[in-house]
Amino acid sequence: MSLNFFKTVDTYGAMLNKLATGNFFIGLLAFYFLTTQSFALRTLAADFTLEIAIAGLKLPAGYIVPPLTMALLFRIIKLHDRVSDIFRLREFYDWTYVLKPVRDKVNSDLDKVKVLKNRGLLMSKCLYRYASSRDPSPVVDKHLIEMVLDQLTWYWFVIESSCITFIVFTILIYLQAFEYALIVFYLGLVLILFSKILQLSCSKYTKQEVNVILESATRRREIKEQFDAI
Repeated sequence: MSLNFFKTVDTYGAMLNKLATGNFFIGLLAFYFLTTQSFALRTLAADFTLEIAIAGLKLPAGYIVPPLTMALLFRIIKLHDRVSDIFRLREFYDWTYVLKPVRDKVNSDLDKVKVLKNRGLLMSKCLYRYASSRDPSPVVDKHLIEMVLDQLTWYWFVIESSCITFIVFTILIYLQAFEYALIVFYLGLVLILFSKILQLSCSKYTKQEVNVILESATRRREIKEQFDAI
């Protein structure tokens, strides 16, 4: 996992690695906090005395292994995707800021149900075809593509951090540390509200991408053909 956490990401893989790095450090703080509330966890962590260097700091392995395991697990399952599937976060974003505006602009009569049923295909043909970070010469300016990807990374980071926060909240309830649990619960709510602000910020760049794509009559015709083919 790269420790250059604040570097702007320019690929999906870099985004996943950034999320994993962030989850590790959030998990490290969360686990340390939990050890202050649980004698059993504190004892377990203290049993592993081997020190591991992280970002120039030497920390006991007992405090490193749990958050590292969590970060790797979340990286493997792509936690933000699972959360998005449950709460339909990406579906809402794709429809609101991409598919609906594009559908209306090209005068397609395809209804919302059919659009969302074919969301993956339409996003690929209507957006990623023209605004891919892997394309050496995309229609959309690469800087704008990177701005969208970077803002989305921060959005998903906050979403995943809120999940970790509510996991900590559940553990604190189990430990009967109700006062701290309430504080953590409110922190989770703040993160969710902040994620909405980041979503709105990201949507501004996505709208710019869509506008660039739809500037061309040729591209509008190509996109209309994709809608009509469904």
